[in-house]
Amino acid sequence: MAEILYKYALREKKEIDPSLCIKWLSKEELHVFNNHLELCGQSVIGNTLWDEIFEEGTRYAGLFIDSKMVARACVEKYSDEAWEVADVRVAREFRNHGFAYNVCAYVLEYILENNRIPTIRTEEDNYPMQKVISKLGFAAI
Repeated sequence: MAEILYKYALREKKEIDPSLCIKWLSKEELHVFNNHLELCGQSVIGNTLWDEIFEEGTRYAGLFIDSKMVARACVEKYSDEAWEVADVRVAREFRNHGFAYNVCAYVLEYILENNRIPTIRTEEDNYPMQKVISKLGFAAI
């Protein structure tokens, strides 16, 4: 299945639900990230990979409900001009509550604050994520 690449088409601040707890993960929070991976049915990662992620400049944001990280997105700094909203995941039982939109909007704001061109991509058959991408103001390129 092919991926579709999107470029941010707007420059307006996105509303993030102020009642949600969204924050950047620190290097010391591998256990929080691994708990989220397990919640999403994914394999946990080790310290070496986590350290490499931080060394590359990738930053993960997590959305927390009752102290549990239920959604994530990261910023991948792949060039001096453009950074990507990437690795978006919401645990299955927490979907359809706007969490993907909110965690992506949080990462998007960080990219805009750093004066980079935001991009995002998803599979051509991932219609729920395409709706989030459109609502955020991205357009296919």
